[in-house]
Amino acid sequence: MKPWIRIAMLMTLTVCGTIASSARGPKTAVDQSKPAAGTPVADDNMTPYRKLAADTLKAFQAHDMPTAKTKARELEGAWDTREKALKKKSPDLWGQIDKAMDAFIKPVQGKSPDPAKVQTAYDTYIGKLQLAVESDTEPKQ
Repeated sequence: MKPWIRIAMLMTLTVCGTIASSARGPKTAVDQSKPAAGTPVADDNMTPYRKLAADTLKAFQAHDMPTAKTKARELEGAWDTREKALKKKSPDLWGQIDKAMDAFIKPVQGKSPDPAKVQTAYDTYIGKLQLAVESDTEPKQ
């Protein structure tokens, strides 16, 4: 078969495949900056940290370690400078979140982190952030 015929057939199959897959409708992406399913969350004061953590995890999963390390440093810096009010209001909760964040970012900054441990630490960190949101929404007595 001549090369130009192969190219024409390949292009035809590519176009048909693209049309067929787009006819199925859009796929929804999973937003990892939100907690696990079943946990309702509005845009709250913990959203920036969820977003930075999700960006860190996404870069880590894509094996983009320079970006993952940069995002991890940004997350730690943002947390340490912006959450002084929470530290005063609820030092125990602040400490739990800080410890979970450290457990998440330390392996990312290491040489050869275990992906399962990083994912588990990320999930734990997101859960701890949700505790801060819930403590803000509890009725005051």
